[in-house]
Amino acid sequence: MQNRGQMEAYFSAFSFLLNPLYWAVLLAAVFLVGALGILPGIGGPSILAIILPFLIFNISDPVIGLTFLAAMAGLGNSLDSVPAVLLGIPSTGNQVTFLEGHQLAMQGKGAYTLGAIYAVSAIGGLMGALALLIAMPFLRPFMLAFSFPEIAAMALFGVLMVAALSRGTMLKGIIAGLFGILMGTVGTSTVAPAPRFDLGMLYLFDGLPLLPALIGIFALPEMIDLMMRNQPIAQPGSVSNQQVFAGARYGLRKWPMTIRQSIFGVFLGAVPGIGSAVVDWLAYALGVALAKDKSGFGKGRVDGVLFAESAQNAKEGGQIIPTLAFGVPGGTSWAIVLVAMTAYGVIPGLGMLDPDQHLNVTMSMVATLALGNLFMTLLAMGATGQMAKLTLIPYSQLAAVLVPLMFISAYQSNQSWGDIFLVFGSGALGLAMKWFGWPRPPLVLGFILGPIIEANLWPAVQIWGVLGILYRPVTLTLLVFGLGSALYLTRMMGRMSEVDAVSKAATGEVATPTASNIQRRLGLPLRFTWQNEVLFSLILLFVSIWALYETQSFNATQSRFLPTWLLVFLIPLQVLQIVRLSLGCGKEGQVMDLGMRTGTDLESTRRLGVVMSWIVAYIITVALIGMPWASIGFALVFGLFYFEGRGWQRLWALIPALLMALVIFGLFETVMYVEWPTQFITIGDSAN
Repeated sequence: MQNRGQMEAYFSAFSFLLNPLYWAVLLAAVFLVGALGILPGIGGPSILAIILPFLIFNISDPVIGLTFLAAMAGLGNSLDSVPAVLLGIPSTGNQVTFLEGHQLAMQGKGAYTLGAIYAVSAIGGLMGALALLIAMPFLRPFMLAFSFPEIAAMALFGVLMVAALSRGTMLKGIIAGLFGILMGTVGTSTVAPAPRFDLGMLYLFDGLPLLPALIGIFALPEMIDLMMRNQPIAQPGSVSNQQVFAGARYGLRKWPMTIRQSIFGVFLGAVPGIGSAVVDWLAYALGVALAKDKSGFGKGRVDGVLFAESAQNAKEGGQIIPTLAFGVPGGTSWAIVLVAMTAYGVIPGLGMLDPDQHLNVTMSMVATLALGNLFMTLLAMGATGQMAKLTLIPYSQLAAVLVPLMFISAYQSNQSWGDIFLVFGSGALGLAMKWFGWPRPPLVLGFILGPIIEANLWPAVQIWGVLGILYRPVTLTLLVFGLGSALYLTRMMGRMSEVDAVSKAATGEVATPTASNIQRRLGLPLRFTWQNEVLFSLILLFVSIWALYETQSFNATQSRFLPTWLLVFLIPLQVLQIVRLSLGCGKEGQVMDLGMRTGTDLESTRRLGVVMSWIVAYIITVALIGMPWASIGFALVFGLFYFEGRGWQRLWALIPALLMALVIFGLFETVMYVEWPTQFITIGDSAN
């Protein structure tokens, strides 16, 4: 009888499904997330923060209010793959989708790729909801086993795996990963209240903001490259609804892989401090490591996208687990949900499983994840065929809108001119890496994980000591697994290079041997050869030497600990890379990044100068007349200048400017109350 009573209590916890208001709120959240997801740079946490006060003061039922917030938090990844694939604008959590998916869009497979993404995302979301339902009563001992050493080891494992995936450029990948961690130490230390590498600038006091840096390293170089080509992303006839459904069928056929990646995503999501960007790369690394055929990854392969996307949606179910069980938010969005729970009087812990307390809230979140993913998939499947037609528009017309939107979204990070300069500066770094064949993913992941590594490594050393850390079973397992995986991947990537060489020989595409290979085969001594890449490597080395010098001025030992030891390893590796380049043996291909589509010859350099002039002119115009009018003016002038039509057809070139004006005055100022940079000349009432 007691068991029967418990079952009845559990079933009664789903009574909210009979409430029409629940369905109305769920559908409203789905449509809102869908609309915001296709807008580059519109982050879920900021929207949640805006909505939070309205919900708390206007919706008294915690199930309904938290359903809306849970849908916003848990479904936020569903459509942000659209700008990453179709427009080449990644967010923090879909860099792999951008890396693989945007290249597929350029091959005319954008709609196909998105269809496959929606299928595996739906499965991943359902797996996340199921994991939440099953795991809550059993995961407390496991969660308690994860402390400072385990989180630090997980973060180091992530950097190591991504660097190992840089086939043919593993040394560059390791240098990039370590340099990214160094970038993550800029600003006030996470373990001591002491500023570092801030150049005396208040903007850098809290470190380099992630969003502007990410936009600069990844998005801006891709825009510049495509602006230099001025061609559609995909070719005519390559976009159709049939492709969307064909991609969905392919994604459904990959259900065993999707379930595996989803379980991994739930596991990562349940570990506090492991954010979306980390899940993205670790899931990708796991998928590549377990793939039988490793060719084509990093160059536009659907499976690479699916590895990450299935884990991304599933990780939301994982992130709810520590939020509901221990009151430790699994991510930024769930931290806002936790604030709402506190306001509603819903206390995390065992009460979330008690039918007499908050079991109905837990069940509503489970149902919201499951049903919301299904509704979002249906919405996306119906709309993607039309959205994918964006890839058929000449890129100059897209860039006329996307370049201003990119800077506008970056400025919202801190609402400082530093955001704009950081986009430009990190864009120069990303463009140089793209130009010279350096993998950018390890740099970005190292940058993201740097604060996580430091915040957990120093306390771990203080509490357990270096040797004591290695005696912890979970930490040791992660480190051994990470090293073993890196060695395995290195071996597999080496075999892939041999396969590529054979395939090129079979098709008559014989690569030109490097000078070092010729000299080595002839038994001649290696000689110094100058390459422009040497200058780039010397600049990175100079920055590292300066950073090592600066660390000696840090007063607190804990502030010096990570950057000092990091640079002790980084500087010799940089010297080794410069020596290899100088001897002509450091010029290899790469697997994990997009090279320059336009090439790196003299003509490409000239085109680069022209495009950079447009961007510099836009920034200067923003300073003079304000971002709203500068953005509209850029869209108008750039669109007209590069439009290839004649006569009345040139009126089509006005569309980017009209669209930009509609977005700025109809959305940003009227609805979102966006802040704008200060300016020297005031036009109208729109600029602050």
